[in-house]
Amino acid sequence: MVSNESVKIVDLSDSKQFKAGYEQYFTALKYFALQYIKDEEVVFDLLQDFFMKLWEKGEVFQNEETLKVYLYRGVRNNCLTYIRNKRRAEKRLEGYTCDELEEDFVSKVIEAEVFAMINQVFEELPESCKRVYRLSLEGKSHQEIADELHIAINTIKRHKNNANHYIRERLEKLLILMMLMAPDI
Repeated sequence: MVSNESVKIVDLSDSKQFKAGYEQYFTALKYFALQYIKDEEVVFDLLQDFFMKLWEKGEVFQNEETLKVYLYRGVRNNCLTYIRNKRRAEKRLEGYTCDELEEDFVSKVIEAEVFAMINQVFEELPESCKRVYRLSLEGKSHQEIADELHIAINTIKRHKNNANHYIRERLEKLLILMMLMAPDI
């Protein structure tokens, strides 16, 4: 005969049942996770995230046993994912010194800022210039652009020339700054 306790439905969308499950299993799951990850703070954070997702899902389990299996498998999977991601990050950083990482960070920030500035200046162009310039950047010839937009080749040349002058004028200070920052040109 099966006891009533083993067939009791566990509804984790019910706050009382969720809290009871949390209090009942947290310590054992923490010990279990520490077998994979030795950092108690990391384990605590992983468990908190796991229980938050569990609460958000509000799952219903047929009995305590299915809940237990779900909890242990979920915590194990989260631990293994954390370990895998940490190893990947360490592998990416292998061979870098702190100075190189800082230089890489700074160069990526500068690159992003320069891209944003160029994009902003490009967006300031009149729509017709932008269209022509964009097609030109895609590698299309003057004839291909003329055919696509149904305009004269001289109009294309004028739009590109106007765009080049405007961009050069707006980004002149940026170019000077980049030349000053460039190492030993």
